[in-house]
Amino acid sequence: MTTSINENELVSFLAKCGALKFGSFVTKSGRVSPYFVNMGTVCDGEGVSLLASCYAKAFKEHFMNKADNLFGPAYKGIPLCAATSAALYKEHGIKTSFTYNRKEAKDHGEGGVLVGDTYSEKRQIVIIEDVITAGTSIEETMKIISGIPNAKLAGLIVAMDRKEKLGDGKSALQQVKEKYKIEAYSIASIDDILKFAPEEHKESIEKYRSQWGVKSGELKVESGEL
Repeated sequence: MTTSINENELVSFLAKCGALKFGSFVTKSGRVSPYFVNMGTVCDGEGVSLLASCYAKAFKEHFMNKADNLFGPAYKGIPLCAATSAALYKEHGIKTSFTYNRKEAKDHGEGGVLVGDTYSEKRQIVIIEDVITAGTSIEETMKIISGIPNAKLAGLIVAMDRKEKLGDGKSALQQVKEKYKIEAYSIASIDDILKFAPEEHKESIEKYRSQWGVKSGELKVESGEL
């Protein structure tokens, strides 16, 4: 059964299952955010299927015939890349391999840091990430992929883009596109979250976005949201 949903339905689901929370949270950058997204809370078949369907829809729209491998950074990207590969085949008839990394290299058995497709043949890769704020996790993934001769990066899909300004005034998604000359897309963003925020939290979210957010008029590089 096809479970494809749009970005509004995705945000609504994340709020209902507790993956999207409102309150006061300290982010990795040290900012105090009025909302927090934790995809690790999505831990049943229904939720993972919905997420995978969204990623598969984005892949079909933006990377059809451009990529043949999905890379899921440890740890949250591991189930996401596997589920998305399955959704692509089941819902769209698109066959892709998938790969994920270990945090530490295995020194026995097959060894190494990669699991799944280990790129013995040339692959065009799309990274599957959950949330992007500062892009730290993506930078770590880029280092891994850059050291693999048969791995060529085609692009990136994230479920949620917080659209926050970094040091140069651009968002992490914009920086990734410009630095690595790749396509990068988000399924949903802070703009979609505002539609589902409880009334008592909307003002604090608007203030946070006003202080730290990249506004639509400032987007010199399109984020490619669906």
